[in-house]
Amino acid sequence: MKIQIIKPMKKFLLLLISSVTLSNVFAQSTALHFDGTDDYVQIKGHKDLCGPKKITLETWIWVDNFNSSPCASCAPLIWQKDDIYRFGTGNSKELHFDIGDGSNTNSLVISKAVLKDTTWHHLAGTYDGRYLRIYLDGQILDSTQTKISALSYPSTSTDVWVGDPQTGYGGIIEETRIWNYARSLKEIQEGMVTTYSSNEPGLLLQLSYEDGTPYQNNSKISMVKDGSSLGNDGTIGNLTLTGKTSNFVIGRSYCDSTVYGKDKVTACDFYRLPSGKRSVNVSGKYLDTIYSKGGCDSVITIEVTILKSTSASIKRVACDSFRSLADKNLWYRKSGKYQERLKNYLGCDSLVNLELTITRPSKEKITYKECNSVSLKGSGKLISKSGVYGDTFTAWAGCDSIILHDVTILYPSYSKKTLDFCRFVVSPSDKNTTYKQEGIYYDTIMNSVGCDSVITYTVVSARTYGETDITACESYKAPSGSRVYTESGKYIDTLYGANSKFCDSFLTINLTLIKPITEKLDVTGCGEYITPSGRRITQSGPTTDLLKSSLGCDSINYVINVDIININPKVSRDWNTLIADAKDDAGTTFQWLDCNDNYAVIEGANSAFYDASGNGQFAVEITQGKCIDTSRCQVFAYTSKKELSEMGVRLYPNPSNQYWMLTVDEPMNDVEIMIVDLSGKQVWGKSLSTLSMYKIEADLTTGVYTLIVSGSNRQFKYPLISN
Repeated sequence: MKIQIIKPMKKFLLLLISSVTLSNVFAQSTALHFDGTDDYVQIKGHKDLCGPKKITLETWIWVDNFNSSPCASCAPLIWQKDDIYRFGTGNSKELHFDIGDGSNTNSLVISKAVLKDTTWHHLAGTYDGRYLRIYLDGQILDSTQTKISALSYPSTSTDVWVGDPQTGYGGIIEETRIWNYARSLKEIQEGMVTTYSSNEPGLLLQLSYEDGTPYQNNSKISMVKDGSSLGNDGTIGNLTLTGKTSNFVIGRSYCDSTVYGKDKVTACDFYRLPSGKRSVNVSGKYLDTIYSKGGCDSVITIEVTILKSTSASIKRVACDSFRSLADKNLWYRKSGKYQERLKNYLGCDSLVNLELTITRPSKEKITYKECNSVSLKGSGKLISKSGVYGDTFTAWAGCDSIILHDVTILYPSYSKKTLDFCRFVVSPSDKNTTYKQEGIYYDTIMNSVGCDSVITYTVVSARTYGETDITACESYKAPSGSRVYTESGKYIDTLYGANSKFCDSFLTINLTLIKPITEKLDVTGCGEYITPSGRRITQSGPTTDLLKSSLGCDSINYVINVDIININPKVSRDWNTLIADAKDDAGTTFQWLDCNDNYAVIEGANSAFYDASGNGQFAVEITQGKCIDTSRCQVFAYTSKKELSEMGVRLYPNPSNQYWMLTVDEPMNDVEIMIVDLSGKQVWGKSLSTLSMYKIEADLTTGVYTLIVSGSNRQFKYPLISN
């Protein structure tokens, strides 16, 4: 791209970019963003700003939202504290410029045109001693003749403001100037794209807001410099000076040059020139002018090559569905005419008229019902199992032709039957055949589906033979009733025609006849003895018992000498000593066990006393004579006697499963009592104003806990065991 500079600027940044888009020569400036609430710049008490009889006010603005202003003229941009002049806008989006003579005479001019949100506007207002005029973007909008011959200021200097801490202006302000005369239209247009030196004639104030870095932390900056020779610097008020609002931001671009460039473009069918003013559909060179964001002219010569779109018609036949040529995710499932757009070899659209014929697969179902096997039509495949079988053949347009063979295979049936006979039996399938001997016989008939049915007969004698064991009291009558047996022994009885088949039944009887007996017993019971009849004996000494046989006849008399051994399996505790409560008699042995080690034997712990040296769970195995009993596992927490005595604390009974008595040697005030488990979780608690003795009643599961007592004058922890 070729760039030609028409005239220089006072301040600019030159960017040269070769691409389809154009570049321009512009000056990127810094501006000040006001938040619309209370941001302002105050120029304090400079007489030169309160003395001109004629005046020009001008600035660039970018309004975020006019509706943030509370009224039509409540967003002043430049104004003098005593309202000798006020220049600004409001929610009506009109430009207001009013002046006063210091008394009650005022003049006001309001623009007929309205301003736009989020658009850069250059605003200017002039007073030449006779007329008030307002300008928008370098063009005069409105004017009015005033009765005021000259501006009249107070005797003392007053402040000039940009923005207003009361009503607020919301948006960006850039290049704010005040002049001591009414500038002409040409001068105003020149000032839109020009910054001036400090000695420019008539320049009273020039705020360019170049003091900060856009969008950075500028919180240490408190002033904006005046670019005129008068040094009317402004004080920044209420701006946060961080972020993208209420801070220094990037302003608009100024330009006073024209940029020229060249480019080549290839397009399909037509090309719209960058300015958007027209489109071309013929190849050639075209001249176009566009404007940059800063309003600068950019002239470009574009060599345009126009490529043409193409069209085609095709026919396709597909089975079931056809995938789109242009969209792989689109499938056509109906015959018809369709249009699709594809890219041709030039990269332009190619319109394809697609005439599509969709065919469908054909299906046929054949039903078979045969014995043993069937030959499928078409393929000739031999099938010997019922089911549905498919054959697929390729038909027109590549579609499958499917034949479903619904096959039902009928099989010969086989059955077995047992025939019982006393003397003979007639064949169920052939009334002319009888069987007189035991054996296996066969017959073949046609079943219900027309296939052979083979029947196997197992012929057996219906006469039955049995053997039974009989126990009776003194005598027994034979089942046939033919005789009575009075002695034990083996007997054979015949039941004529008495079985379920009405055939003879032969029964062998093993007979036992019960006689009365007497028996003496010497027994030892561990805690108790259960007599043969089921009575429970808990005291040593002689006793008798009577037991009847299972038949309820002839009882058995027992004379029993009973010796009952009772072992007390309980364990108590005296501080760190576990004590077996069983009597330590001669012949009694003790063995202490470690429950946490799978009831392992504790070596040397063989007396009724066990001094535990640490926390754990322990039990004692007690042997007296032939009896052995083991106590419950005792949860034990080792406690230092010295430590407990020094605390003056006593907790008893411990362990316990119902209650614990807690006593302290010195009363405690404002007491909190807690019981926590091994994980530190509180499971019980109580608040007391005074503690000397207290009965703790807590429903706890078996285990080791910690009792925590806190008072105004002391605190202690105490192991607590629940069993």
